[in-house]
Amino acid sequence: MKIFKYATLILFAFIWFLGCSKTASKYAYDHHIVEDDYRYGDLYRLANLPDFRVEVEKCDKNYNAKKSNVALYLAGDSFTEDGRVDDDNFATERYLRGFVAEPNQGFTLISGKKILIIETVERHFRERFQQPWKNWDMARGGKIVNELTSKEKLLEVKVPYNTQMHESLLFGSDFMMKIREMKAELNLRLFGKTDDKVKLHNGHLLYYLDINPGISSCFDKIEKSEIDLMVKNVNLTYEYYKSLGFDEVYLSIIPNKTSVLAQDLGEYNHLIERMEGNKDLKMPVISVYADFMKKNLYLKGDSHWNCEGQQIWIDKVNERLLNIQ
Repeated sequence: MKIFKYATLILFAFIWFLGCSKTASKYAYDHHIVEDDYRYGDLYRLANLPDFRVEVEKCDKNYNAKKSNVALYLAGDSFTEDGRVDDDNFATERYLRGFVAEPNQGFTLISGKKILIIETVERHFRERFQQPWKNWDMARGGKIVNELTSKEKLLEVKVPYNTQMHESLLFGSDFMMKIREMKAELNLRLFGKTDDKVKLHNGHLLYYLDINPGISSCFDKIEKSEIDLMVKNVNLTYEYYKSLGFDEVYLSIIPNKTSVLAQDLGEYNHLIERMEGNKDLKMPVISVYADFMKKNLYLKGDSHWNCEGQQIWIDKVNERLLNIQ
């Protein structure tokens, strides 16, 4: 009986550990011990509707021509995260990337020509530019000093448990997804409901933040005074990073899926057009809005761009890299 108790304890401890260790989770994914439940898209993962169960395509078009000696610093979000976009896609050998929402990751300014691209999806643009964006304090460079006392450090210690990661490991198999699909189909057919974080509209799955009331919504009214404030803050951001030594700094706003495919759900606030076309904006932009308005360039079960849409953006970035020298 004791052996059974200890075996059970060890088993559940191991299962709990998988929700705490990114290394163990990555190993499990890489060696196909478990399946990645984002493989059909982030919106499918929430909705579990079988019509949107389409495997996310892998984009593997590398840049093979002669590369620029201009360094690319990319402050990006999930549209340009590692695994979706990587250094092989760009016309440069010098590529440094970090998350636009996170503070300085220890980057220092290397010698030679360099550009910075601040890439953000439309839904988070307003919150990020309520003040000048200075998340990357390149002037300071090195490590951020932690001035907490020993007692404060102890109180700050947290178990790195990640519920989302744990659920992916435990319930990401096709078998479990089939069960979730049956439940989702039943809810949709009987009650007309889907997961609260998605909306089904005209055959498209959309993310709730783009639609629900709030600063992230494409239908949230934006006064001219706020546009003026954000233009001012973008300009201050531009001047700041130019003063640090960047040869050029670019802004790139990626349109929400809802902004392109479901403007009929409300009165669209035209945030991207009002920012990019503002006569007072000093920071040059890498714009894909017009390209995305021409055709559907989004994944079926995901809020992100497909390979064609991604390549349009990458080509525009490479054009800047090659032309600045």
